[in-house]
Amino acid sequence: MTGPRPVGRVGMLSVCLVNGVFGDPLLHVRLRHRRRSLLFDLGEGTRLPARVAHQVSDVFITHAHIDHIAGFLWLLRARIGEATLCRLYGPPGLAANIDGLMRGILWDRVGERGPRFEVVELRGERLLRVALQGGRPGGTPLEDRPAADGVVLEEPGFRVRAVTLEHVSPVLAYALEPARTLNIRKDRLRARGLPPGPWLGELKRCVQAGEGESRIALPDGTGETAQALAAELIIISSGKTLVYATDFADSPENRARVTALARGAHTLFCESTFREADAAHAARTAHLTTRACAEIAEAAGVARLVPFHFSRRYEKDPAPVYAEIAAACRAVVIPDTLTID
Repeated sequence: MTGPRPVGRVGMLSVCLVNGVFGDPLLHVRLRHRRRSLLFDLGEGTRLPARVAHQVSDVFITHAHIDHIAGFLWLLRARIGEATLCRLYGPPGLAANIDGLMRGILWDRVGERGPRFEVVELRGERLLRVALQGGRPGGTPLEDRPAADGVVLEEPGFRVRAVTLEHVSPVLAYALEPARTLNIRKDRLRARGLPPGPWLGELKRCVQAGEGESRIALPDGTGETAQALAAELIIISSGKTLVYATDFADSPENRARVTALARGAHTLFCESTFREADAAHAARTAHLTTRACAEIAEAAGVARLVPFHFSRRYEKDPAPVYAEIAAACRAVVIPDTLTID
């Protein structure tokens, strides 16, 4: 890896662009306070420890070009013997791509311990699902599901939405939208003489799930409804959305879709592959320029723009790339190690 390697936090998420702005796309999103990771794209993954592979529950792949999917073999190998399921999301054809990679492995010594995956393809307003396991080629079709408003995954704590963009072939961009943030008012907790404990986690779960009438058992032996306790003890605020978009042409349709997906987001990871002087090459290869990246972020009104997927032709001196983005976008995150004139 060379060049800047963005690392930071987005609300309750810890994020790391594993291979830096010039390497294979791979965004590691850690759900803080939980032993769980999400990945956006699956480029070269050997910089991540094997224990992370065991904690990956969901992988959101934009498309199956080699720099976005080559890390699947790292994930596959690290999960041999792992009993838990890992879900992979992507555009049409992803299940065949993953099955093909798994067929290339000789599984005669693994038996029933082959790693298990569920591949989910977004096709219009439906999610087509296939179960795959090492040593069992072909997979098993599962019941498809609706994808209202592009939602590919929804849980009490967050949801992930996707939109389809055009590159050389269809690609997906994703928005990770956390549920409301719940912060305990410690002053009121002390005023009531209630010690913290697992009951607060249950209270938060009920509030996030809309189960206001559920009764929460308190440490003093009494109980109250989640709704009543929340009104007294919890401050509720909006979560911070993270958007990930890369490998798409600079067309009006693509701009409109990404802008709508990222509207008001806290952090946008967006490709900025070429400088303006190389705009013709960007058009030929269906990538963005620095200005296009910046204009999309400005139109969406994001709080932070993290540009990445830079062409390696700028690897020796990335400062001018950031300078061009900063000229058109106030929200760009510039590494401390760079001096922008």
